[in-house]
Amino acid sequence: MGFHLNRSAKIWGTCMSSIAVIGKSDIVSVFSAFGVSVYPVDNSEDAVSKLNELISHNTDIVFITEEPASQIRDVIFDLNLKIQTSITVIPDHKGSKGLATSIIKDTVKEAVGMDII
Repeated sequence: MGFHLNRSAKIWGTCMSSIAVIGKSDIVSVFSAFGVSVYPVDNSEDAVSKLNELISHNTDIVFITEEPASQIRDVIFDLNLKIQTSITVIPDHKGSKGLATSIIKDTVKEAVGMDII
């Protein structure tokens, strides 16, 4: 079990950002070795619930693996337009399916009014 960093954590005199990873247990567990808070989820309801909880606790960066992200794509898209937390989709052990790029493209298009990617 790794340690967890929060807004008050200091390393070498610098405040660290709060970072979390959401995904299947076997994928996210490796991130705890780097001091990142990990949140294993088994279904889309758990993923949405955990994402909302992390946002309400002002988590700075949330990484979510592609499998649960693909099930809650619309939620991620809407939240990326409304909140300051950075929600980033990352590939899992199966490799990238292009979901992260697609979400970024859609978010940028919505924000600037045209497809620039």
